[in-house]
Amino acid sequence: MANFKAIGATSATLAGLIRDRYPRDEFGTTLNVELYQTRNFEKPMENGFSIYLYRVAINGTVRNTTYRRTENGQRFRPSLPLDLYYMITPWAESTESQHRMLGWVMRMLEDVGTLSSSHLNHYVAETNIFAETESIDLICEPLALNEYFTIWDRLRTLPLSMTYVLRMVMVDSGVSISDGSLVQTRSFDMGELIS
Repeated sequence: MANFKAIGATSATLAGLIRDRYPRDEFGTTLNVELYQTRNFEKPMENGFSIYLYRVAINGTVRNTTYRRTENGQRFRPSLPLDLYYMITPWAESTESQHRMLGWVMRMLEDVGTLSSSHLNHYVAETNIFAETESIDLICEPLALNEYFTIWDRLRTLPLSMTYVLRMVMVDSGVSISDGSLVQTRSFDMGELIS
């Protein structure tokens, strides 16, 4: 049931989880959690977490999905299975605080593991973007060293970060497939000579 709003809802869920579960008694009460674009890294925040969607890919494992059917039997074009790649970066005045914040966010996301539809619908205005049966796998997937070097070369102020992939975000189509009318008769032109 997740439509084109699924990517935005997934990003909002990551930000909301960090914001809600952040241990303020450990790290302080002031905290920013922001979705970043590349330009935000030029003047980053002083304290908090940035969430940067750096790659979107079509999941190749289940690329040939079947038509989606609703409860009443209506058919729609197949859903588009996406993998969303995020970089989560802690920002703090001291290196020790950054390292502690990184350790906390990695442990928290590992504990969450799978984002259920209740997680995904909780942090957006519309509460029905994801159906009750939908969920998304949250997996820590570090970049290869050469990819880190490429990012560090472009984003000079980037502290230590961790990358995650959210697998199988199914973006459903609104294009319905109509069934043709039932076949009543068949006629075969067998045996006729066409000249």
